[in-house]
Amino acid sequence: MRKDASPPIYIAGVRISTLILGAFGTLKVTNRIRAFGCPPFERYPRTGSCVLVAILLALFPDPARAHAFGQRYDLPLPLWMFVTGGAAAVFLSFLVIALILKRDHAPGDYPTFNLLRTPVGRFLAHPAMVETVRVIFVFFFFLIVVAGYIGDPSPYNNISVVMVWVVAWVGLAFVCSLAGNFWALINPWNALFRWGENWVKRRDAGQDLSLNLPYPDGLGTWPAIIFFFVFAWMEITWPGAGVPFNVAVVLSLYSGLTWLGMFLYGREIWLEKGEAFTVLYSLFARFAITEVRVRDREAAQGLSVLDIDDETQGCINGYGAFYKTPAEQREWNLRFPGVGLRVANMPSITMMFFVLILLSTVSYDGYTETAHFQDMSLLFYNQISGFGQTAIRIVDTVGFSSFPLLFIAAYLVAIALVGAVSGSLTKFDVIAPLFVFSIVPISIAYHLSHYISLLVFEGQLLIGRLSDPFGFGWDLFGTADYKVDLTLMSAKFVWFFSIIAIVVGHVAAVYLSHAEAIRLYGSPARALKSQIPMMILMVAYTMLSLWIIAQPIVS
Repeated sequence: MRKDASPPIYIAGVRISTLILGAFGTLKVTNRIRAFGCPPFERYPRTGSCVLVAILLALFPDPARAHAFGQRYDLPLPLWMFVTGGAAAVFLSFLVIALILKRDHAPGDYPTFNLLRTPVGRFLAHPAMVETVRVIFVFFFFLIVVAGYIGDPSPYNNISVVMVWVVAWVGLAFVCSLAGNFWALINPWNALFRWGENWVKRRDAGQDLSLNLPYPDGLGTWPAIIFFFVFAWMEITWPGAGVPFNVAVVLSLYSGLTWLGMFLYGREIWLEKGEAFTVLYSLFARFAITEVRVRDREAAQGLSVLDIDDETQGCINGYGAFYKTPAEQREWNLRFPGVGLRVANMPSITMMFFVLILLSTVSYDGYTETAHFQDMSLLFYNQISGFGQTAIRIVDTVGFSSFPLLFIAAYLVAIALVGAVSGSLTKFDVIAPLFVFSIVPISIAYHLSHYISLLVFEGQLLIGRLSDPFGFGWDLFGTADYKVDLTLMSAKFVWFFSIIAIVVGHVAAVYLSHAEAIRLYGSPARALKSQIPMMILMVAYTMLSLWIIAQPIVS
């Protein structure tokens, strides 16, 4: 294979694209990744210091430049072929899946391997090990908050910023979506409240720490949606997101609101409905290769944080019931990726909105890095510069809010067309949430491709900050002077990783959507017909995603 050869999945797609679009000649696309205005590499071959400045400045509120490289990289394909090739690959996968997938498998009915059968699995899942891990991460939680309040105000010298925006937001999403729901183990708000519950029960003979008020039926997951929307706004738009003191204040406020929700409605119900990161990482973990399964359904009664509650398949991802059941009833399973997104309990309307908002905010974050966005923003900001920073922040917020509205509208139109094309009398409010989990692989794929460079480069800052978390000049582990290694990952690797992740994510989405259609309609023919609008939607979003990730390197 040539040094700049494309992934194999693109070959068929590119050929289809060429037949459709014709020969456009040998359009030469000379590309460059912009690194905070660094000089061209032809003139200054060694601009590592400029790149380092770019990486460090990414901790400051400048999200439009948060993930740039200081390297030159040429796309191995013309841009039109790159975008349409990916779209054609997704379209071809739709045809193949439609030919192969003729019957529906029940959610939860898939091959698994119980890791608890192995000594390593039993060791890792031992209650003492689990509690030790919880204590460690609760310690880090308090360290982040305290460092934000009393540590060095520079984000480069303070552990709080890199821990929240790089490790917790980006790194945990990688772990949960690929390996399993690690957040369910380390969630500090859950751990601290649970410890408080156990203490109160021992002191007051079984008294519950929560009031256990009835959760309002119409509220759904709106609290989690609101909290996540605010979090995403801070990460992308808020100028103060890179200030350690602000990070500490926001964490303190969110902690108070989370514990208040647990106190009023109960810990488990608030985790399911109101705690934004539990909802987020549980959603990502449905794609992961591991699951927690409890065969004893009686022990899981009353728990609502379940993927599946079935007589034969047991209760999947009922973490609260795991250690309440006999050892022979517990399973920590390996499984194929993505199969956990087939669920017997249909998502709610509010969960549908959560998924769409998640996808749209990550896409918007990527769009803000494109030259197209920056040129438009500069032009508009010049017109309103006389109104001050407040006006600019309002404009940024309006732009940020527009993407969720556009994504929601596009999805609902596609769902309406699904009903119309299939001739189904199924209610719209049943069809709409049924297919939304098929979009989760797309969200995961875009998150991975968008943030991989951020995690690898800015994540290295944690090595130094562990030795000096407050910026007081300490060197606890001898790593305080660690320098970021810019050779760990190339722009070429990120480019290949991104296109593979996005195309594979969309192919997985096509499969899941088609499987749900077969479950809904029964007939493979009706299912195929109904999925044409969803296929068009996914192909369109594939093209948009690939265009976005190409922009930072397309001149």
